[in-house]
Order: sequence, then C-alpha cells, then structure tokens
Amino acid sequence: MSYQALARKYRPQTFQDIVGQETAVRTLRNAIEDERIHHAYLFSGVRGVGKTTLARILAKALNCEHGPTRDPDNTCTICREITEGIDLDVREIDAATYTGVDNVRELRDVSQFQPARDHYRIFIIDEAHMLSTASWNALLKLIEEPPPHVVFMFATTEMQKVPTTIISRTQKILLRKINLDDLIKRLADVCRMEGIEATRPALEIIARRGEGSVRDSLSLLDQIIAFSGRSIDVEDVATVLGLSDTNFFARVITEIADGDHAAILEALQEAADTGRDFKMLYRDLLNFVRNLMLIAGGANESMLSVQPEDLPTLQKVAEKFSYSDLLRIANLLLRDDETVNRAEHQRLAVEIALLKAATFPRLKAVEQVLASDTSTATASPAAPRVRAVEKPAQRPAAAANTTTSAASVDTGSADAFLERAKKARPLLGGYLTGAKHAAKEGNRITLTFDDPHLAEPLADERAALEKIAAEVYGAPTQVIIETHNDEKPGGRRAEDKPSPLRDDPVLSSFRKHLGGELLKESKR
Repeated sequence: MSYQALARKYRPQTFQDIVGQETAVRTLRNAIEDERIHHAYLFSGVRGVGKTTLARILAKALNCEHGPTRDPDNTCTICREITEGIDLDVREIDAATYTGVDNVRELRDVSQFQPARDHYRIFIIDEAHMLSTASWNALLKLIEEPPPHVVFMFATTEMQKVPTTIISRTQKILLRKINLDDLIKRLADVCRMEGIEATRPALEIIARRGEGSVRDSLSLLDQIIAFSGRSIDVEDVATVLGLSDTNFFARVITEIADGDHAAILEALQEAADTGRDFKMLYRDLLNFVRNLMLIAGGANESMLSVQPEDLPTLQKVAEKFSYSDLLRIANLLLRDDETVNRAEHQRLAVEIALLKAATFPRLKAVEQVLASDTSTATASPAAPRVRAVEKPAQRPAAAANTTTSAASVDTGSADAFLERAKKARPLLGGYLTGAKHAAKEGNRITLTFDDPHLAEPLADERAALEKIAAEVYGAPTQVIIETHNDEKPGGRRAEDKPSPLRDDPVLSSFRKHLGGELLKESKR
C-alpha cells in the first residue's frame, strides 16, 4: 500500500477525535441528542482546523445505521462509505469548480428525491465562498425551505464573502484556531503512534509554525520526519524550516531602530546565503516584535511565544525601546505582511518592508519637532535621521548690521543660502534649481531666471526666503528675483504686478500652510 500523509492518516473520524473544538462538538452532539437538527450548517474558520472533517462526522452521526446518534460507530456500512467518500446520499461538492447556476439547479433537482438508503440526503459544500452570486441566489429558496430529508453543510474560510441572506438561514459553527498546548499534544500523540522520538521544544516550534492549523502542523511534521528519520530535535526543525535565531532578529530590530539601511541589507544577505525562507523569516520577525511588545507592556511571561533561554535576549532588546516605539515599528511591519506573502520576489518585498520600517527614527523626530512647534525640521535625504535645524537667536537690527553671527555659513556667496533654502523648503527647491544665476552683493541676493513661471512662486515666498537668508548670513538680507523678461511697458517686474488670484487671502493661506503654488492664471 502506498504511503499516506499524516494529515490524512490521522484525520479525525469521530467527535472524540476532534482537537480543540469542544464548543462546536458539544453543540452538534446536543443537537442530535435533543433532535434539534438544523437544515443548514455553516462551518467557518481558518484552514486546517477541521471544518470539512466535522461536517463529515456530523453526516455519519446523522446517517449511521444506529442513528441519528451522538457517537457514530464508524463500523457500519454507511459510516465506512461516508469515510471513503462513496456514499450515494452524502455528496461532497467543491464550490471552486461547482460555481455555475446549472450545477446548482441540478443539485436542487436531486434534493427533491428521497435518500436512496440513508436517513438524510446531505450536501457538503466546501470552500462555499467561491460560489457565484447567481449560484447563491439559485440556492436561496432551497436553503430557506428545504425538503425535510435534506441537510446542507457549508464550509468556508471567508465567511464575510457568504451573502448575509444565506448566513441568516444557517446555523453558524465557528471553529477557532487550535491553541498551542493542544497542537503540541496532538503532534506528540502522532509521533508516539508512528514510533517517532521528538523533543518537546522541537514539537513546539512545529506547532507555532502551524499557526493554529492541525493539518499544517502535521504536514510540517511529515516533512521533518522525511529529513530526520525516527528522531527529531530542534536542530532538525531549524534546518528543514529555515528558522532564524533570536540573536538575528534582535540585530535586525536594532538596525531598524537605528535607521541603518546598509546593515539591514547585509543581514538579509546573510539570511539569503544560509538559504532562509524570506516569507517565514518575516513572519518570525513579526512574532519577535510581538514578544517585545508583550515584555514592554508588562505581560506575563507565559504569554510569550519564546524559548526560556531566549528570554534574556528579548528583555535586553525591549529595554532599548519605549512601548509606543514598539507599537510604531510593529504597525509599519504589519502593513507589508500581506504584500510579502503574495509577492513573487519575496526577498525584494522583505527588503522594501524593512527599509520602510527603518524610517521609524525619522517619523519619531518629526513628531518631536511638531510637538515643540518647530516649523523648519530639515535633513538631507541620505541622512539616517531627520532633525530640526536650530535657528539663531533673533537680534536687534542695529546690532545685526555691525556684528556677524557665529552661525553664519558664508558671507560672500549665494551657494550657502541656496542649499539651506532647498532643505528648508523642498517645494521651493525645484524652482531655486532653475535659477540661471545667483549672486550675493552685500546684504542683497539676486536670483535670475529665464522662465518667469519659475520666478513667480519664489516671489510669492520672498519673505520666507529672506528669513532663511538672515539665518545663513547672520544679518537681514534682501532677496531680489529677476527674469530676462521683467521689463514691461509699465516698467514693473513680473512678480510685482497686481494679481487677483495671487493676492486672494484664501489662496495665500493654502500656499502658506499646504505648500501649494500658483502656476498659471486663466480667465473663464
């Protein structure tokens, strides 16, 4: 006989075999005992928690030769045929390939006939959320008023996609993720029945990676047994699953907090060199950050998903952050979780996600600047952090004319002013770059443009530019903006011409607070 996967070999066949779903099992068994059998059930939950399995067991309980019964015997002909999927009165349908209205109409026609042998004609519809709207509409009347011998059982991982008109006509059975202890116990039982020796730490890692799914956990166990043979330890699990150790994550999180992009890329290169699975690496990193948040929040150690020997490292890393810092980092990483999962190039997706998260120091500094009501927070785009530029103290005009500030960068060139202005007012920086000529003579800076459209926005912000110039040179400095086409018949410069739009107080307020620019006026 060919080998049978563990997830299939140890699939529960009775209510007693179901792991971690006591509420659902009790509800169904009591309903059978009290003869309160619903005509339609909707089983929902994440993958691998037993939705279809529970529907099959319920079908056996209803149709068993000794039933309906709380505990099907699993030995009668009907129970065996349902287990093998060959019972004529219990029909399993994959909604992913059974979406047409004609298919549903056929089902509706079949439901009108009495069962060939069993007590009930049962339809188990898996992945029910894949049915089309037209198919649901065709089923609606049948689900609302089915023949007394028909029972529908729907299974779905995405109940939000099931129409509310259907949900309201079914009895909802919610299956939850299996908790860690139940999963570890189930894996240990399977290992014992298979004659496999496995350490608890190894099984715990497998159970955590299974994320509450018995099927996923057993599939992982199957994979590890194929690698390690009859004995499983932590090293085997780490080798097969490509786990990253706690020290690696502590290093990455510290580099994110430092905004060190180069170090982050180096760490990911090391992970690639050792053959790490980037999707699982990212998931493990999220779990590491969650543990840090629990520690920073004062949670009980029993809530942490971590090995005891790794706890000191976690506590040491957590001390470097405030609780709000960890929340911010976790939020930045979590936003890209789905992108990483679906990305074809997962390494690139992880690199982008971590580099985006490394902007955390900048976001923090900007908040501090806003809190202190500082309006000129600037930094070079290549700098790892953004810090506010300190303004020199204001001094009387008379003193400014005779004394040069110690903060002055340059007294004979306009270059220092241009660089500072581009940093302080990035929106204006693009216009300043278009200046054909910039010269400083005494307390005057003259900017010359070929294109008047570049000059006009700067003319509107001349006061702000003169303020920046005063900070750079330590003295009041006049900024003059000229274009080659300045001289008009009236002898007035383009930026000095009256403009109803430019002078409008609402538009002026927008330009001041939101950085908008008036590019062109037109009449309508």
